[in-house]
Amino acid sequence: MKWYTAVIHTVRGSKGFERWRKHHTPNDFPLSVFEVDNRIFISSNMSNQPELYKGKEIVKIEGRPALDTYHSLRKIVISDGYNQTFKNTTILNNFPMYYRYWYGEKDKYEVTILDSLKQEKSYFVALKKNEKKVRPANIPLTPTTPVTGQVRPPEPAMIRIYGSKNATLSISKRDSSLALLDLNTFSMGNYRKLYRKLFREIERNHIQHLVLDLRNNGGGKVAASNLLMRYLMQEPFQAYRSVESLPIKKEYNRYTNERVARMILMKVICKKMDDGRLVIRSATRVQKPKKKHGFHGDLYILTNGGSFSASSITTANLQFWKRAVVIGRETGGGRNGCTAWAIPYMTLPESQVRIRIPLFKALTAVTDTNQGRGVMPDYPVAFTSMDFMGNLDPDLEKVYELIQKTTLVKK
Repeated sequence: MKWYTAVIHTVRGSKGFERWRKHHTPNDFPLSVFEVDNRIFISSNMSNQPELYKGKEIVKIEGRPALDTYHSLRKIVISDGYNQTFKNTTILNNFPMYYRYWYGEKDKYEVTILDSLKQEKSYFVALKKNEKKVRPANIPLTPTTPVTGQVRPPEPAMIRIYGSKNATLSISKRDSSLALLDLNTFSMGNYRKLYRKLFREIERNHIQHLVLDLRNNGGGKVAASNLLMRYLMQEPFQAYRSVESLPIKKEYNRYTNERVARMILMKVICKKMDDGRLVIRSATRVQKPKKKHGFHGDLYILTNGGSFSASSITTANLQFWKRAVVIGRETGGGRNGCTAWAIPYMTLPESQVRIRIPLFKALTAVTDTNQGRGVMPDYPVAFTSMDFMGNLDPDLEKVYELIQKTTLVKK
């Protein structure tokens, strides 16, 4: 059985609906957007109107003020505690889909743009024919082609030395002692082999400053998170204070999946308390740092509202044990804990809609008072419209600034 930290998407359609959806592509709203200073701008264009390039300001969508539309979608996005950054990141990455969900699907959508003369101009936009829709990813560090309507971006600042669908390792051209490790998930296959390869390369290249990019990392396997921390920590540490569940009612079992694996978990791994709670004691054991290929230099973690679940837990522990400096925005996941481990799907008997229900509450070893927030960065960084327009990365620039001042690592 795979143990996971909390998942972001908790409701799925029936299996029949998903089979139908594979052959019926929806007409999403064809523009992605970002918000800066209460103004809405285009971040990517999948429409049949090529002149709507990145950075154009949208003032109305279907006659509604664009800012009101943006905030109406934020209201339907879940968040962890009092966190707001997760809402912002979710809308930034999924605006086309959320707009269709909330306002309905159309063949064409009317948008009103503010042109260079500050005059409003309306367009009817539709998805470009045969255009493969791509969810906007993390802000690229080194664009290879200029964005229409802007000056040509600078030369690439990173040299990639390893790349896969889950991780990218690059060395800075500006400072060869700095490497950027971009992990986009902890839901990976052979993470042990991946980590060995990555940290062997980090050691071989004599990296002194490691930037761990967990922006838009939605989490995944507990074991993958724990092992990463073992490569980064220099002293024994405890990642979790407790992992326990409420008494589980057997009458719901017939509606859930992973029944056999869950039974093994509860019979073999868990200890049943007198009050019926189930406790996973092995989760609270002390973790030992990796001796071979372990990283001992300066560590910087980049986070945003898309840093959820296991990536938030990783960040929280590394910050709490004073192993890393956190840069960026508050993580979307909680600092003090989450729901995790067994997260089966329950299929509702009438609609066949599937709801994912976490069974265990995991509390991190972070002993600070729970404020109902994510991991707060040591150095908060806000993106401006010019950062979006120029594909700039102020988070990484903050790292370079700190490196010039640090005395933690000497050549």
